[in-house]
Amino acid sequence: MKKLVLKLFVGFIVIPAALVGTLYYLNENGFFNIEKVQVVLESPTPGQEQFLKPNVDSLENVLMKYKGVSLWGIKLRSVSKEVRKQEWIENLQISRVWPATLAIRVKPYEVKFLYMARGGKLTPIIKDGQFLAPIEAKQAPDVAILDGEAFGKKQELRKKAITVIEQIPAQGSFSRKTISEVRYDNKEGFWMTLIKTGTQVKIGEDQVALKAARVSRVVDYLETKQFDARVIDADLSKKVLVRLRKDP
Repeated sequence: MKKLVLKLFVGFIVIPAALVGTLYYLNENGFFNIEKVQVVLESPTPGQEQFLKPNVDSLENVLMKYKGVSLWGIKLRSVSKEVRKQEWIENLQISRVWPATLAIRVKPYEVKFLYMARGGKLTPIIKDGQFLAPIEAKQAPDVAILDGEAFGKKQELRKKAITVIEQIPAQGSFSRKTISEVRYDNKEGFWMTLIKTGTQVKIGEDQVALKAARVSRVVDYLETKQFDARVIDADLSKKVLVRLRKDP
């Protein structure tokens, strides 16, 4: 019986106390001091690397002040609150990676469009038509530009533009990758400019996915025949109207 009590005493008191004492000793001697701050992007959108890299670099610089702080005693809630001030971050997860790494997993907002304000500054637009802080041209992600002062004044119009562009395929002859600019007309709806040819595509506002598929087939046909289109009007009920460069 005495042996059982002794074993229980050692198992439940002596060993945990020794472990706590060891951890305390290591902590007091800097073993758990943060040596590395690791920022990892979660599922970044292709083509937005040049926008994200400066933001990640800036975040890492902000977090450098935690280097040398004990990982054991750092308050993750306080770090999270500070990181959330970065407006380009949609969601995040912070964790301790023992013995000396602070890991921040960040989900960035996807930039849907850019808006060019007066002075040439480019303003990223994220979901719900919200603006982020203006950026330099070298930081611009690979997305289309919204052209027109109305986009700068009306968030609802920017949201509508996002709804339209997301119905267009990400890849293909007529896709988000082939569009350089988007304009809006109160009577005719949305117009888009193709990067490669400068062709103006009238897409309207409804049945965008169907119209995009028709435009893609027309673009393929024009390239095959080596025709140079000035305007592609897809905002018709059952057909697509093409005006060539030589047309009046």
